[in-house]
Amino acid sequence: MSIEPRARVAPERVLPIREGPVAPEMARQQRVVQRICARASGMDVGVEELPPGGLQVWIDTLEPIGEEESWVLHHRMAREVSLVGWHCEADAGRLLVLGWSAACLHHRVRLLQSGLRRLADFEQTARQAVELAGQRPEDRPTAQVVTATCAAVEDRLRWPHRLAELGDFDRSSALPHLQLLLAQVMGLESRVAQGCEEHLVMARVLSRAVCERYGEHRDLDRARRDVLSETRRWVHASSMIRGSATARPSSAARPQMSLTERRIAASVINHGAPRTISTPPRSW
Repeated sequence: MSIEPRARVAPERVLPIREGPVAPEMARQQRVVQRICARASGMDVGVEELPPGGLQVWIDTLEPIGEEESWVLHHRMAREVSLVGWHCEADAGRLLVLGWSAACLHHRVRLLQSGLRRLADFEQTARQAVELAGQRPEDRPTAQVVTATCAAVEDRLRWPHRLAELGDFDRSSALPHLQLLLAQVMGLESRVAQGCEEHLVMARVLSRAVCERYGEHRDLDRARRDVLSETRRWVHASSMIRGSATARPSSAARPQMSLTERRIAASVINHGAPRTISTPPRSW
């Protein structure tokens, strides 16, 4: 009996022949996957539909890259895409993005819950905000200093960039247990997005306060100490920040707030409603 040689799983790409236009839902998924993979690899990537379902992704460069580097990049992309909840398979030549995975979605839930716990602590954001991302107010206008400080805080949080990559992509499944998981994920994402916005509000208020204090006496170290000392007790008693507009501590229960503390409170109240974070493209 003759045995035919086993077919080799070719590492090279075999692009599908597209028949007709891509469905809008698939096109939106392609854009999401392309954004994630481009950020993860730092290179241009190609994305195509993979019949009968799914996507395949590859490094799209004019010059070929080595097999070892290609393997690393495709597996790095697979890790990042799987964090959204899709099952992925990768080799040295391509990445396959298949359907929703319950295991991957459970992992995303755990990541989001961990992110929420970390977002409950505002101490690191306060310290980073008063440092002004290493800038000096005399060198740049206050608005530029505040913008750069908020960008540095946003980079540390990472979640704003990752959530922005998903955009308005509507995630759904015909399987009830996966749909429940997706609903849980999207609910947690909304809470994480709001938590990140509260940190950015604090960074904006504190960095501006440091610039204003510096303008009064031209002593940057003193301005940082003053703003941070005023803010510290408010950070530790941050029920208003975490609860946004609906969580106002009673006047009898709280000490007299400084000007900086009142600004933080007012800013959070005015920005308490969740919004979609639209900053372009990194989890805790």
